[in-house]
Amino acid sequence: MFDISTVSRRYFAVKLENGITIEVEPPKLKALKKITALAKSRNEDAMDDLTEAIKMILSKNRSGYKLSDELIEDIDFDEMNDLLTAYFEWLSKSKNTPN
Repeated sequence: MFDISTVSRRYFAVKLENGITIEVEPPKLKALKKITALAKSRNEDAMDDLTEAIKMILSKNRSGYKLSDELIEDIDFDEMNDLLTAYFEWLSKSKNTPN
């Protein structure tokens, strides 16, 4: 029998502007679908959607650190773009790692 509780957890480390480092957990499937949809948004609300995607990613962290809306809104577009790129690369790479 496979015991799902024995699967080792992986975390994505992110250092925030305020100097705090958080370890982000991988998303559940439902959250991943929503994050992906928000990140690909191309309508007039794209920045709001991108901000929401970043907030969803960073809020699910190991320490339970609560991110303020101001902290999220202080992240500029280039930082958001790079964070999403690095996050999805981490998901892809760690998913393909045999252990």
